[in-house]
Amino acid sequence: MNGPIPEPVVDIQVQVRRLSPSEEYTNSGRFIINTINKEIRVNLTTGHETQTLEPYSYHSTNFSLPSFSHYDIQSSLQNLLHSEDHWLCDRLVPKISTTAINSGFGDNDIELTVLVTVTYQRESVQSLNVLMRIVLQGRIEADELKSLNMETESCSICLKSLVSSSEILTRMGCSHVFHGYCLLKWLKRKNTCPLCRTVLYDDQLL
Repeated sequence: MNGPIPEPVVDIQVQVRRLSPSEEYTNSGRFIINTINKEIRVNLTTGHETQTLEPYSYHSTNFSLPSFSHYDIQSSLQNLLHSEDHWLCDRLVPKISTTAINSGFGDNDIELTVLVTVTYQRESVQSLNVLMRIVLQGRIEADELKSLNMETESCSICLKSLVSSSEILTRMGCSHVFHGYCLLKWLKRKNTCPLCRTVLYDDQLL
């Protein structure tokens, strides 16, 4: 699916801890970033939605700040972050700088811990409704697989037997059959059949 990806939700917390004389690090910091995927699971029979949060990546590293200037902080962060995460700097820099100044960072033995949680939700309710209609339009019953000589076939997305699951079955216009929920997850990413690449819907519908 090539539609626009909603802007992720970013939560930033900067924690301050005063170090004891026995601790070695002075004016140090720790940067922790968690990336979470928010998944909306849809029961294709009832239309009921449930949401789950799944950790996607975790990154933790130590850092030191040469000064409170936004330029120096941004340079330090860009060295720590992967290039695809550099967009976070605009949000992180002012918060880190303000907290560091207020806590006496540089004059006292202070450790800053920067906790960042980025939550991605790549689908909208409207998109899900459109995709659900596409999946449900091709719904077939398990006993129809016999007439199609497909009773021993597997879903090419999850590789599990088509008839061993309680999931609904869906046949697309290209005649390929999948588990309904497997196909829904696939169509969130691609608008083509997983097997023959036939276009199943127009991106403009979303």
